[in-house]
Amino acid sequence: MKKLVLGLILVSGLMSANVFAADVKIGVVSVERILTEAPQVDAVNTSMLERFGPQRDELQKAEKEITEMQENYKRNELVMTEDKLNELKKEIIMKIQRLKQKEAQMTQEVSLVRNQELAVLQQQVRGIIDDIAKKDKYSLILSEGVAFSDPKLDITDKVLDKMRAAFNKKKKK
Repeated sequence: MKKLVLGLILVSGLMSANVFAADVKIGVVSVERILTEAPQVDAVNTSMLERFGPQRDELQKAEKEITEMQENYKRNELVMTEDKLNELKKEIIMKIQRLKQKEAQMTQEVSLVRNQELAVLQQQVRGIIDDIAKKDKYSLILSEGVAFSDPKLDITDKVLDKMRAAFNKKKKK
């Protein structure tokens, strides 16, 4: 009798779990795809180039100047006096140090601005995912760390469509 009651409880528990699972709607979003296909990412990259392009050009110009000075040093090493060689060497070293400082400063600025821009983008993506989840009544939406999912569960295209629409709407303003 005990085994029969225990068996009935177990079977009813499994059946209720199946009924509960029927109400669960799960979706999957590929953040990696969003970060490569969303027009906002291209806009961020373009604005970064516009903002930091002149500094990058300046660094490239300084690097070219240093290279020319090094070539001049090698070319004239045998004909220049030791004082002139030492002076040129010191100047090259100073320019290299300044260049490295400027590169480090620019790298830090670029990272800071990129992280700020990506944080805004992440908030936008989260908002869109929340909207889709509420509208389409999803119980769970997974993003990272998913080893496999049925393509039917993937809502990345929905997110990208909403991001494109938001980008085009903002662009028209």
